[in-house]
Amino acid sequence: MNDKKLNNQVKINAEIEYHISQNISDAIDKVLNNINERNPVKLRDFTPQVLVQNGIKDLPMYENPSHIRKNILTDTEAKKLGLSVTAKDHYHGLGKELYIKSIDSLDNPRVIFKNKDNKNYLILTVIKDKRNNNIIVPIEIETKTDVNKVSIDVNRVKSVYGYDRKSPDLNQYIKYSIKNNSLTKIYEQKKQSTNITSQSAFSINNVSQSNKNVNVDTSIK
Repeated sequence: MNDKKLNNQVKINAEIEYHISQNISDAIDKVLNNINERNPVKLRDFTPQVLVQNGIKDLPMYENPSHIRKNILTDTEAKKLGLSVTAKDHYHGLGKELYIKSIDSLDNPRVIFKNKDNKNYLILTVIKDKRNNNIIVPIEIETKTDVNKVSIDVNRVKSVYGYDRKSPDLNQYIKYSIKNNSLTKIYEQKKQSTNITSQSAFSINNVSQSNKNVNVDTSIK
Protein backbone atom coordinates (compact mmCIF):
# COMPACT_ATOMS: atom_id res chain seq x y z
CA MET A 1 0.00 0.00 0.00
CA ASN A 2 1.47 3.38 -1.02
CA ASP A 3 1.70 6.36 1.35
CA LYS A 4 -1.37 8.10 -0.08
CA LYS A 5 -3.56 5.03 0.35
CA LEU A 6 -2.17 4.43 3.82
CA ASN A 7 -2.93 8.00 4.87
CA ASN A 8 -6.47 7.72 3.51
CA GLN A 9 -6.98 4.46 5.41
CA VAL A 10 -5.74 6.03 8.65
CA LYS A 11 -8.16 8.93 8.13
CA ILE A 12 -11.06 6.55 7.52
CA ASN A 13 -10.21 4.53 10.62
CA ALA A 14 -10.03 7.71 12.70
CA GLU A 15 -13.50 8.71 11.54
CA ILE A 16 -15.01 5.28 12.12
CA GLU A 17 -13.67 4.81 15.64
CA TYR A 18 -15.95 7.51 17.04
CA HIS A 19 -19.08 5.90 15.70
CA ILE A 20 -21.03 2.74 16.47
CA SER A 21 -19.34 -0.56 17.18
CA GLN A 22 -18.64 -2.62 14.06
CA ASN A 23 -20.57 -5.61 15.47
CA ILE A 24 -23.51 -3.69 16.89
CA SER A 25 -26.10 -5.16 14.52
CA ASP A 26 -25.15 -8.79 15.23
CA ALA A 27 -24.89 -8.09 18.96
CA ILE A 28 -28.41 -6.63 19.03
CA ASP A 29 -29.79 -9.58 17.05
CA LYS A 30 -28.27 -11.90 19.64
CA VAL A 31 -30.04 -10.00 22.43
CA LEU A 32 -33.38 -9.98 20.61
CA ASN A 33 -33.22 -13.64 19.59
CA ASN A 34 -32.14 -14.91 23.00
CA ILE A 35 -34.11 -13.40 25.90
CA ASN A 36 -31.76 -15.14 28.33
CA GLU A 37 -28.73 -13.25 27.05
CA ARG A 38 -27.26 -11.25 29.95
CA ASN A 39 -23.98 -9.85 28.60
CA PRO A 40 -24.04 -6.06 28.08
CA VAL A 41 -23.76 -4.98 24.45
CA LYS A 42 -20.96 -2.72 23.23
CA LEU A 43 -22.68 0.03 21.28
CA ARG A 44 -19.70 2.27 20.61
CA ASP A 45 -15.95 1.63 20.70
CA PHE A 46 -15.33 5.16 21.97
CA THR A 47 -17.21 8.00 23.63
CA PRO A 48 -18.32 10.81 21.26
CA GLN A 49 -15.80 13.63 21.04
CA VAL A 50 -18.38 16.24 22.04
CA LEU A 51 -18.75 14.46 25.40
CA VAL A 52 -15.00 14.01 25.84
CA GLN A 53 -14.52 17.71 25.18
CA ASN A 54 -16.94 18.35 28.04
CA GLY A 55 -14.94 16.37 30.59
CA ILE A 56 -16.16 12.79 30.13
CA LYS A 57 -13.52 10.06 30.00
CA ASP A 58 -13.15 8.38 26.61
CA LEU A 59 -14.46 4.85 27.23
CA PRO A 60 -16.44 2.25 25.27
CA MET A 61 -20.21 2.59 25.64
CA TYR A 62 -22.41 -0.35 26.62
CA GLU A 63 -26.08 -0.99 27.41
CA ASN A 64 -27.70 -3.86 29.29
CA PRO A 65 -29.67 -6.40 27.19
CA SER A 66 -32.97 -5.93 29.06
CA HIS A 67 -32.89 -2.20 28.38
CA ILE A 68 -32.04 -2.71 24.71
CA ARG A 69 -35.08 -4.95 24.33
CA LYS A 70 -37.28 -2.31 25.94
CA ASN A 71 -35.85 0.39 23.71
CA ILE A 72 -36.40 -1.56 20.50
CA LEU A 73 -39.48 -3.76 21.00
CA THR A 74 -43.16 -2.92 21.21
CA ASP A 75 -45.43 -4.47 23.87
CA THR A 76 -46.78 -6.89 21.27
CA GLU A 77 -43.31 -7.96 20.11
CA ALA A 78 -42.17 -8.42 23.71
CA LYS A 79 -45.17 -10.64 24.52
CA LYS A 80 -44.47 -12.84 21.51
CA LEU A 81 -40.94 -13.38 22.82
CA GLY A 82 -42.22 -14.32 26.26
CA LEU A 83 -40.94 -11.19 27.99
CA SER A 84 -42.64 -9.55 30.95
CA VAL A 85 -45.11 -6.87 29.89
CA THR A 86 -46.63 -5.12 32.91
CA ALA A 87 -47.48 -1.57 33.91
CA LYS A 88 -43.89 -1.24 35.16
CA ASP A 89 -42.40 -2.33 31.82
CA HIS A 90 -41.98 0.46 29.28
CA TYR A 91 -41.38 -0.79 25.74
CA HIS A 92 -40.56 2.15 23.50
CA GLY A 93 -40.81 0.37 20.14
CA LEU A 94 -38.04 2.27 18.36
CA GLY A 95 -37.12 -0.68 16.19
CA LYS A 96 -33.56 -1.81 15.58
CA GLU A 97 -32.70 0.61 12.76
CA LEU A 98 -33.86 3.74 14.59
CA TYR A 99 -32.20 2.58 17.80
CA ILE A 100 -28.83 2.21 16.05
CA LYS A 101 -29.32 5.53 14.28
CA SER A 102 -29.89 7.20 17.67
CA ILE A 103 -26.69 5.73 19.11
CA ASP A 104 -24.76 6.87 16.05
CA SER A 105 -26.24 10.37 16.37
CA LEU A 106 -24.55 10.91 19.75
CA ASP A 107 -21.65 12.43 17.81
CA ASN A 108 -23.96 15.30 16.90
CA PRO A 109 -26.26 15.90 19.91
CA ARG A 110 -28.69 18.75 20.14
CA VAL A 111 -28.39 19.46 23.89
CA ILE A 112 -26.40 17.84 26.72
CA PHE A 113 -27.31 18.14 30.41
CA LYS A 114 -25.16 17.12 33.38
CA ASN A 115 -26.67 15.92 36.65
CA LYS A 116 -25.51 17.55 39.87
CA ASP A 117 -24.00 14.19 40.93
CA ASN A 118 -21.58 14.54 37.97
CA LYS A 119 -22.21 10.88 37.07
CA ASN A 120 -25.39 11.05 35.02
CA TYR A 121 -25.90 12.93 31.79
CA LEU A 122 -28.89 13.36 29.53
CA ILE A 123 -28.50 13.80 25.78
CA LEU A 124 -31.21 15.19 23.56
CA THR A 125 -30.52 13.91 20.04
CA VAL A 126 -31.55 15.37 16.70
CA ILE A 127 -33.31 12.08 15.86
CA LYS A 128 -37.08 11.66 16.15
CA ASP A 129 -39.11 8.53 16.86
CA LYS A 130 -42.12 7.31 14.87
CA ARG A 131 -44.40 9.71 16.77
CA ASN A 132 -42.16 12.68 15.89
CA ASN A 133 -40.77 12.91 19.43
CA ASN A 134 -37.11 13.81 19.90
CA ILE A 135 -35.12 10.81 21.13
CA ILE A 136 -33.35 11.13 24.47
CA VAL A 137 -30.36 9.11 25.69
CA PRO A 138 -29.53 9.18 29.44
CA ILE A 139 -26.05 7.88 30.25
CA GLU A 140 -24.04 7.05 33.36
CA ILE A 141 -20.38 7.92 32.99
CA GLU A 142 -17.21 6.22 34.19
CA THR A 143 -18.83 3.15 35.68
CA LYS A 144 -18.14 -0.58 35.39
CA THR A 145 -19.93 -3.48 33.77
CA ASP A 146 -19.25 -7.22 33.59
CA VAL A 147 -18.73 -8.77 30.17
CA ASN A 148 -18.14 -12.52 30.17
CA LYS A 149 -17.39 -12.26 33.91
CA VAL A 150 -14.72 -9.62 33.33
CA SER A 151 -15.23 -6.16 34.85
CA ILE A 152 -14.44 -3.28 32.48
CA ASP A 153 -14.65 0.53 32.63
CA VAL A 154 -17.44 1.97 30.49
CA ASN A 155 -19.79 4.87 29.92
CA ARG A 156 -23.19 3.19 30.19
CA VAL A 157 -26.22 4.00 28.08
CA LYS A 158 -29.20 3.74 30.43
CA SER A 159 -31.98 3.95 27.86
CA VAL A 160 -32.98 5.30 24.45
CA TYR A 161 -36.51 6.62 23.97
CA GLY A 162 -38.67 9.33 22.43
CA TYR A 163 -39.74 12.07 24.83
CA ASP A 164 -43.48 12.63 24.47
CA ARG A 165 -43.81 16.37 23.93
CA LYS A 166 -47.62 16.05 23.91
CA SER A 167 -47.80 14.99 27.54
CA PRO A 168 -50.56 17.08 29.20
CA ASP A 169 -48.36 18.01 32.18
CA LEU A 170 -45.20 18.69 30.17
CA ASN A 171 -45.22 22.48 30.57
CA GLN A 172 -45.62 22.16 34.33
CA TYR A 173 -42.90 19.55 34.41
CA ILE A 174 -40.44 21.81 32.58
CA LYS A 175 -41.23 24.77 34.88
CA TYR A 176 -40.65 22.56 37.90
CA SER A 177 -37.45 21.23 36.38
CA ILE A 178 -35.99 24.69 35.91
CA LYS A 179 -36.60 25.49 39.57
CA ASN A 180 -35.22 22.18 40.83
CA ASN A 181 -31.65 22.82 39.63
CA SER A 182 -30.68 19.16 39.27
CA LEU A 183 -29.23 19.39 35.77
CA THR A 184 -26.91 21.88 34.15
CA LYS A 185 -26.89 22.45 30.42
CA ILE A 186 -23.28 21.99 29.28
CA TYR A 187 -23.71 21.95 25.50
CA GLU A 188 -26.20 23.20 22.94
CA GLN A 189 -25.99 22.79 19.20
CA LYS A 190 -26.16 26.00 17.22
CA LYS A 191 -29.64 26.75 15.90
CA GLN A 192 -28.62 26.97 12.27
CA SER A 193 -27.07 23.47 12.33
CA THR A 194 -30.24 21.58 13.27
CA ASN A 195 -33.55 20.85 11.61
CA ILE A 196 -35.46 20.37 14.86
CA THR A 197 -38.55 22.58 14.93
CA SER A 198 -39.37 25.05 17.68
CA GLN A 199 -42.36 22.89 18.62
CA SER A 200 -40.17 20.38 20.42
CA ALA A 201 -40.65 20.18 24.18
CA PHE A 202 -36.93 20.73 24.47
CA SER A 203 -36.77 23.59 21.99
CA ILE A 204 -33.87 25.99 22.26
CA ASN A 205 -36.20 28.57 23.81
CA ASN A 206 -37.21 26.18 26.57
CA VAL A 207 -33.76 24.95 27.53
CA SER A 208 -31.70 28.13 27.20
CA GLN A 209 -33.09 30.13 30.11
CA SER A 210 -29.93 32.27 30.29
CA ASN A 211 -27.82 29.31 31.43
CA LYS A 212 -30.18 28.36 34.24
CA ASN A 213 -30.03 24.76 35.40
CA VAL A 214 -32.75 22.45 34.16
CA ASN A 215 -33.85 19.19 35.76
CA VAL A 216 -34.95 16.47 33.36
CA ASP A 217 -35.76 12.93 34.47
CA THR A 218 -32.75 10.70 33.79
CA SER A 219 -34.29 7.53 35.21
CA ILE A 220 -34.49 4.40 33.07
CA LYS A 221 -37.87 4.20 31.41
